[in-house]
Amino acid sequence: MTITVRDLRLADEPRWRELWAGYLDFYEYPDLDPKITANTWAMLSGERADVFGMVAEADAGAVIGFVHGVVHANTWIDKPICYLEDLFVDPSVRGQGAGRALIEALIAHAKANDWGQVYWRTAETNPARKLYDQVADKIDFVTYVHALSPKTV
Repeated sequence: MTITVRDLRLADEPRWRELWAGYLDFYEYPDLDPKITANTWAMLSGERADVFGMVAEADAGAVIGFVHGVVHANTWIDKPICYLEDLFVDPSVRGQGAGRALIEALIAHAKANDWGQVYWRTAETNPARKLYDQVADKIDFVTYVHALSPKTV
């Protein structure tokens, strides 16, 4: 299978929503408030420079996965950095290179924009960590969350 990665387009919304639902199921958030999904799509498909999305397409142009990035300042690096917020590949095509292609495309985008780094977090039990261990360095930081609203991940 040949995989290409491109920027998210408005026409991708129906397929993006299908994949997003799968992503929410994977992380056990199937009941996420629909307003959050609508807001996420609005950010990704709007004119915000700090939030963006890319999709992976298979041979026939079918969208099989997505990656979302959030660009922000950092106090330890003198350049903007990119948080890989979400990454999801259709379960029917996992293990065929789409996840790697999405990460590599995001890293190439970061390099082209002269950002300082790309980073992400994931669940300890995520099987995709096999891939993550190949493309990035794991660091010893623990995430803490003080929720200010219900159902904060």
